[in-house]
Amino acid sequence: MTQLTMPCPCCSLKEYDVCCKPYHNGILPENALQLMRSRYSAYVLNLPDYIIFTTHPASSQYSNNKFSWKRSISQFSHHSNFQKLEILDFKENKTVATVTFTAFLTQNNRDATFTERSFFEKMRNQWFYRGGQLTRGHAPNLVTTGQFRLLPLAYYGETILRMKADPINEITHDIKKLIDEMIETMDACDGIGLAAPQIHHSIRLFVIRKPIEKDQKPFENGEVKVFINPQLSLPSIETWMASEGCLSIPTIRAVVERPKEITVEYMTIEGKIITERVSGWEARVIMHEYDHIEGILFIDRLNPEEQAKLLPFLQNLEKRIHDGQAL
Repeated sequence: MTQLTMPCPCCSLKEYDVCCKPYHNGILPENALQLMRSRYSAYVLNLPDYIIFTTHPASSQYSNNKFSWKRSISQFSHHSNFQKLEILDFKENKTVATVTFTAFLTQNNRDATFTERSFFEKMRNQWFYRGGQLTRGHAPNLVTTGQFRLLPLAYYGETILRMKADPINEITHDIKKLIDEMIETMDACDGIGLAAPQIHHSIRLFVIRKPIEKDQKPFENGEVKVFINPQLSLPSIETWMASEGCLSIPTIRAVVERPKEITVEYMTIEGKIITERVSGWEARVIMHEYDHIEGILFIDRLNPEEQAKLLPFLQNLEKRIHDGQAL
């Protein structure tokens, strides 16, 4: 690599040689903030191999086609004029972290500034970029206040995802705290639903953001709903097909047939019993999350031929996560 003595592109006010270059040359960042800065510098310097190496093997951005992935990263770097990086917030615990930042840049002489709340996970002593919430412009409102409440996810191949969850006997302080953590984790991963087994708790609990159906696109994420000890009944005869994905099986989607309507009975966080008839996307999300507390994954709803087609991709995903490597 060409010797650079200029200030580091990550805007740390240090020289590149003593800031991000060691990470680009193979030294592992000690924390997620160091990784975030070194990834930003890699984009500025057009180092796609480093971006790929530090992308979580379960990230939705992960691609098996490394040639196409590298080309896409290089094109983004080539067509972007990086002006400044501003770190807005950094929170980290042992295995998960968030970094909220604004990247000031232009593309084709137009402002392309964006703010992202990035989500990082640590596997086998290495930090990886998992994904993030993105908005245009300078948006400090993405910064969260209060206690750090992100939880590590369970991924395809982990036993807990195949267990039938236990009922919740009492809504304790710990259950309420777990619900808050699940909501923050769901939002950080840009999900619309999250079940307790997906964050390593085998209890009958899930949270969703109520889908608001729109004409221009399938839906937008609405208010949070909490389902404790839910029960489903009276599925409609009418069914419909739609594509589903899962935070525990990232990068893989499949078209699943489900009833158009379903009745759900559940307890709220306040202890109130609610019975609702739901339809459309809300019904689909609820049935998807309910499957999780039954030890069922959306891929189990596919016919044997479709499952066979997905098997090599699932095996590859499981291996990547087990090895903790993106390359």
